[in-house]
Amino acid sequence: MVAESSHKDGEDGVILAKQCLESTTHIELPFDAYECPEQTILIRLDGAKKRYDLAGHIIATKRPLFVEVKAYNVVGKQPEEYMEYLANAYSVTARDIKDGVDRKREFMWVTWHPFSQTKWVNLTTKTEVRKALETHPECLAGDPVDEEIVDLVTHRLWLIMLSKRQEQLLLTRDELYTVQAALKRKGA
Repeated sequence: MVAESSHKDGEDGVILAKQCLESTTHIELPFDAYECPEQTILIRLDGAKKRYDLAGHIIATKRPLFVEVKAYNVVGKQPEEYMEYLANAYSVTARDIKDGVDRKREFMWVTWHPFSQTKWVNLTTKTEVRKALETHPECLAGDPVDEEIVDLVTHRLWLIMLSKRQEQLLLTRDELYTVQAALKRKGA
C-alpha cells in the first residue's frame, strides 16, 4: 500500500510539474514516464538507460528538455539523487557528442522541498558536476572528464522549486491555448 501511495504521489507530482512548466508558455512537455516511457529514456556513455519523468522542449529554442520531478515533502534522498542526476546529464551529453551529434538537451530538476541549502546557489556549477562524476564514475564508462562538456552541461541545467499551492495560479488548458495563440511562440 505504501509503495502504491508513493507511486500515486509521484505521478501527481509529475502532472502538477507539467502543468506549472507549461503554464509559463515557454515549455511543452508532451511525454511522461507513465504514458510514453520510451520517449523519456536517454542512454548514458556506459549504455545504461536513464528514464526521466517528463520530456519535451523549450519552445523558443526548440531545445529538447528532460525533467526529473521530486514531489517530496521532506528532503529525503534528494542530495544523493541530485548528484546522480548531474552525472547522468553529463553522461548523456558526452554520449551524444561522442556519437557525433550534440542534441543540445537541457535537464531540469523540479522539487517541492529544498535540499543542500548551504550550497543551493552552487548546485548547477562545474564544481558540482565534477563532484557528481566522482561519486558516479560508472557514468563515465572509463572516459576521462571532458571540461568542455562539463561547461556545456552547466549551461543546460535547471533547478526549479515548486509548491502545491502554485496550482491555484496555473492557467487552465483552454487559457494556455489562448495565450499561446496570441503569443505566437509556436510559430502559428
